[in-house]
Amino acid sequence: MKLTEDQYEIIEAYLANELSATDRASLERDLQTNTELREEIDRQRDIRLGLRALGIERALEQAKMQYKTTSAQADLVSASTNQTIVRPLINWRYLAVAASIMVVLGVGYYTYWQSTNRQADIAYAETFAPDPTNELVKDFPTGKFSYAAQTQFLKALRSYEAGKYDEVIEQLKTLPADKQTIYYKNYFLGLSYLANKQSAEAIPLLSKALTAPSTKLRQKAEWFLALAYVKNGQKERALPMLKRISTDKTHPFHSLAQQVLQKIS
Repeated sequence: MKLTEDQYEIIEAYLANELSATDRASLERDLQTNTELREEIDRQRDIRLGLRALGIERALEQAKMQYKTTSAQADLVSASTNQTIVRPLINWRYLAVAASIMVVLGVGYYTYWQSTNRQADIAYAETFAPDPTNELVKDFPTGKFSYAAQTQFLKALRSYEAGKYDEVIEQLKTLPADKQTIYYKNYFLGLSYLANKQSAEAIPLLSKALTAPSTKLRQKAEWFLALAYVKNGQKERALPMLKRISTDKTHPFHSLAQQVLQKIS
């Protein structure tokens, strides 16, 4: 059975971690019985990983946005003139297939495909999602600190909510690291580096956050640090942490840790 346009859009949102919890659960139930849907998700994930490996994912995303803009303009013209506008046959999925062919032809992609890092990248892509802004607010330091520091934190939170991780990093770098803010600063900055695909820079900051007095903050720092190790190709550092998290049923990320372990062990 050929997949519908709506199903392809759901697949795209699923792989981008943009589905709601309800829609994600519904899709994962469908995957248990729909072999074609499951195979298409695997194929699209492999395409994404290959494109990411050669650094051309951003160009593909721009092509996708251009297609959507052109399509929307066609809709406006059609509505205002009562004429049927013939859309271009190419859309972003065809661009993805074409790009994947280019990637497959490259030696770099072949090497990447054969490497053990592929499973680690899949595990990371399936489980990493930035800490929601409302959760970050809950972790906000409650001790006394300057109004200027509080204002800077809140400004960084707004940038983080908008997905502007480069801005968050620059805003937090200049924040004074006193005893009231140091743990949260390290965690928030490390998390922003990780969300910005800079795992190497995230590791030392998340490691420092492990000494936070807050149990909740320590647990979150441990999980994201383990993912940073996975993403950075440091499997030997990630495994002990993931095993510890996966066996601790009180840990909020123990189920996700089990998923990662199944991929990389």
